[in-house]
Amino acid sequence: MAMNFENYVKDANTWSNELCTYLGIDDVNKANRIFRAVLHAIRDRIQPGEAIHLAAQLPIIWKGIYFDGYNMHEPVRIRHEKEWLDFIRSKDTFAEIADFPTLEHAHYAFQDVMSFLKDHLSEGQYQQIEHALHSEIMVAA
Repeated sequence: MAMNFENYVKDANTWSNELCTYLGIDDVNKANRIFRAVLHAIRDRIQPGEAIHLAAQLPIIWKGIYFDGYNMHEPVRIRHEKEWLDFIRSKDTFAEIADFPTLEHAHYAFQDVMSFLKDHLSEGQYQQIEHALHSEIMVAA
C-alpha cells in the first residue's frame, strides 16, 4: 500500500476550505484553530471509545491534530452551556482572544462546526456525538 501524502494534504485542505464557508470567514488558519478547539473540547467531553470512533471519520492529518495531546481519561463533566463555551475557548491555546473574544463567538463557532460535522460524518456517528454531549450543551448547537 502506497502512502500518498499529497492526497492526505489535499483532503485536509478541502476540509479546511469548506470549514471557512461554514464559519463565514476567509482565514483558513483561524478556521483550523477554531475546528481544533471544538474537536478537542468534544474529544475531552465524550467517552474514549466515542472519541476514537469520531477520529476514524476524520482525514488523516486531522486525526493527528485531533489526537495531539490526548490522554484517555474519564470525560470532563460539563452540563451547562456557559461552562461548555468556556471549555471550548480554553482549547484555543494562544489565540483565544482573537478567535473567541466572547462566549457568543464560541457559541456560533460550536454551531458552525457541529453543522460541518453533521455534513461530513456518517449520520450514525454524528448522532452518537450528539447523544454523548449533554442536552443543555447541544442547545448551543
